[in-house]
Amino acid sequence: MRFVEYKGKKVFARYGLKIPRGIAVYTPEGARKAARELGGEVFVKAQVPIGGRGKAGGIKYAANPEEAEKRASEILGMDIRGYKVKEVYIEEKIDIAGEIYLGIT
Repeated sequence: MRFVEYKGKKVFARYGLKIPRGIAVYTPEGARKAARELGGEVFVKAQVPIGGRGKAGGIKYAANPEEAEKRASEILGMDIRGYKVKEVYIEEKIDIAGEIYLGIT
């Protein structure tokens, strides 16, 4: 089973882990609306079940809803290591102390 990021985060949240607020969307217009709902400053993240999205250009910062729409239009349709990006996750910008990557096989 392969999860995209936001689906994995839903599982974590179900078990009490705190996760940033986010909304999965399929269109640039949806990205603008989601960014507005989340407070404006967001990350636009390609949702494909593979690592290396950031290095491939699939994760971009947006300072406001209009920029989120533009970033989503740049990311949607991209090919990232053989996966076509069909949805993006609009996630609120938060300050982070560190990151943890987890994989289970």
